[in-house]
Amino acid sequence: MKIFIVTVAPVPPDYNGPMSEQFQQRYAGMIRPDTELVGRGLATGPAPQPENLPDYRNHYYAMLMSHEVVKAVLAAEAEGADAVVVNCFDDPGVKAARAVATIPVFGICEPSLHYTCQLGRDFGALVPDLPGQVSYVNWQIRDHGLHGRLLPNGVRKENRPFIESQPESDTDPQAMADRLAAEARQLVEEGADVILVACGGLGTVCDRVGLHHITVNDRLVPMVTPLPVALKHAEMMLDLQRSQGIPIPAQAQDGFRLSAANRERIDLGFGKETSS
Repeated sequence: MKIFIVTVAPVPPDYNGPMSEQFQQRYAGMIRPDTELVGRGLATGPAPQPENLPDYRNHYYAMLMSHEVVKAVLAAEAEGADAVVVNCFDDPGVKAARAVATIPVFGICEPSLHYTCQLGRDFGALVPDLPGQVSYVNWQIRDHGLHGRLLPNGVRKENRPFIESQPESDTDPQAMADRLAAEARQLVEEGADVILVACGGLGTVCDRVGLHHITVNDRLVPMVTPLPVALKHAEMMLDLQRSQGIPIPAQAQDGFRLSAANRERIDLGFGKETSS
């Protein structure tokens, strides 16, 4: 199967190949031998400068980015993707993409939240130090009905501003991983059974250095990184779809996909000449 991973930032077309190779190599020991990982970015968007990362909490920015994510999902479908994983913990554009794409579309938040709750009773979550990030992830956990499983005051931000730690992680990922591990141990001391790294960027750093568990008082404690969970979730869901005919997502209520005619009508109403 072919799973496309959409990065929520502009990526030059000539970097698609190297990005795909990075994903394939990083997760080769985890995905099935017949699974191909293909990396893609957004067609347009502001340059991902560290000082502009707070944009992600701006509703106007989020709306525009979600639109580009839907376009990237449809482009992946046209390229032959069996499924798409949007590699951002906000799950931007995922619901909208499901309304038009005919292939399964996943974020990394929803699968990793529910997987985390299968590993322990109470969990803690680690997020980047960005304005509003702690409250936003608290809202996501509540929205998925899992706030009762979250340790009190269980969402913690990295103890270094992300505009500094993100560039640092490019050359020294271990430094960020060490900070996250220290905060994870503190959460375990306060009662957490499992730690969720609730950010695609932080999760990638942990994946790069192999930080998937910590030891606290001679006990092994899982540290869940979201992209690997979402990729395995996509494999499982595709297998169940193919073997049992389970529709992804459900077609009832607000999960229905637009017909080609209705999509063209809506596109034209918003000034789009085609539905491509």
